Amino acid sequence: MFGWWQRYRLRRQMRASSAPPGQRGFWGTVLSPVTWILSLPGRLFSGLGHSAQTLMDFLASSRRSPKDLLLAVPAMLALVAVMAATAMGHSKQSGNGQRYWIRGNQLLQDGDHAAAQDMLRKALGGDNINRRDVVFSLARAYEDAGDAQRADALMESLATVGTAGHPSAHRYLAIRTARQVAATKQVDDLVAWQWHLSHADQPESPELQKSWGYYYLIAGDLESSADHFRRAAEDDPSMWLQVAEIQARMNDMDAVRVSLATARQQLEKQFLKDPANNQNRLLYATSLFYIGDLPNAERLLKQGIDQQEDDASFRKLLAAVFVRMFDVEAAGDGGIGKAFRYLAYALQYDPGYQPALQRLVTVARSSPDRLDISRKIMRKLIADGEASAMGHFALGSLEWIAGNQDLAKLNMTQAITLDPKLAVVANNLAYLMAQEESPDLDSALNLADQAVDAEPGNADFLDTRAMVHKQRGDMAAAAADYQRALESSTNPNPIRMELAEIYDQLGDPEMAAQFRAAAQ
Repeated sequence: MFGWWQRYRLRRQMRASSAPPGQRGFWGTVLSPVTWILSLPGRLFSGLGHSAQTLMDFLASSRRSPKDLLLAVPAMLALVAVMAATAMGHSKQSGNGQRYWIRGNQLLQDGDHAAAQDMLRKALGGDNINRRDVVFSLARAYEDAGDAQRADALMESLATVGTAGHPSAHRYLAIRTARQVAATKQVDDLVAWQWHLSHADQPESPELQKSWGYYYLIAGDLESSADHFRRAAEDDPSMWLQVAEIQARMNDMDAVRVSLATARQQLEKQFLKDPANNQNRLLYATSLFYIGDLPNAERLLKQGIDQQEDDASFRKLLAAVFVRMFDVEAAGDGGIGKAFRYLAYALQYDPGYQPALQRLVTVARSSPDRLDISRKIMRKLIADGEASAMGHFALGSLEWIAGNQDLAKLNMTQAITLDPKLAVVANNLAYLMAQEESPDLDSALNLADQAVDAEPGNADFLDTRAMVHKQRGDMAAAAADYQRALESSTNPNPIRMELAEIYDQLGDPEMAAQFRAAAQ
């Protein structure tokens, strides 16, 4: 049992602990609000907050002396300083992350890709940011800078197939795949593409509608493809050309005419708003080409070439226009004679345009009368100065087909002297002639010789001549050209396999085995 003194002290302590603030003694009264205030950081910094609370409990006790308080003040001040510095550092780091991200996006919009990448990488070191959004912005910075490999890697990390991922990254990957399909007509993974399309944001945007159109085109659902392309055409009138192509595949020619007329009308408006925009000019000329307004298409394209001389798209479309003119003229009353000049014009603008090369050979070999008419037309064009280099080349091809080897070589040499780029035409024509069902291998070899003589180190030209030698049965000459081509080829393995086959026929199986091993 407690003595009366112990019981008295116990009751006194219990009253002191439950007393109102005004009855807790001097230090308890003064420091109680301070205790509450300084306990707040404990909610943010549990370790430091707990230490602060412990220290304040010590100071608030009614039994602490002024001497105890004075000894605790330095520790208290140090603790407050640490807490303040930590809070300021945390706030500064979080704020910097946001500022770096905002600044990085501004630089990205301004086109300063390198500075944008630097800011966005710094943003990733901060807190209180949406890291996926920052990574997406960094991927865009890499894309705009032309670093597609890094951009794709980051986008794929944000939009993994089978997960919801980042919707904007899914949209990026869906559109990127659509552009590849538009160029190559092939896709590596149709299921993955469909996943990106289905989980992308901005589903009604023209670019995503266009991507869905290409997806259904590859999948074979032509009606769905045309429907999505129509939606995309509301913002991009050139999509009406794609709609017309799909309708032609479905053999709905009435719908094709309507779509082409719509394309022409809308693309003309787009072009007239900004005639200096050569892309608008090219699209408008394309619509004219499809509806058969060939003279106006020719005029627009030549104007575009005058403004942008090195644009291959203008030259290729102009070559197509001239081939179409040749077809129209050859089928009309004028006959093949007047039509033949259009082939020369086509090859003048695009020396490698295969439809023109194929028609050149087909017409010349169709009949002796046509061959004679074609030769006369080409001589007149050369004399009139309308097709000097290409005229000589075409005339050389015709003379060789007619059996006039000396005149053929004379004109071929003259053509390549006037325009060394025509070596490409000679090479391509040689290849086409060698691939025919009943090939004229002598003519093909003559053309291949002209190309190799103009550019002796060109691996593609050597490859073509080697192929012609092989078809003629001259395996030793074929091997020599293939081995010369091997020295500079960017794709050597097919050449090695050809050499393996040739050395088997030449009776050297060990050398053939070495070429096969190298190819593997």
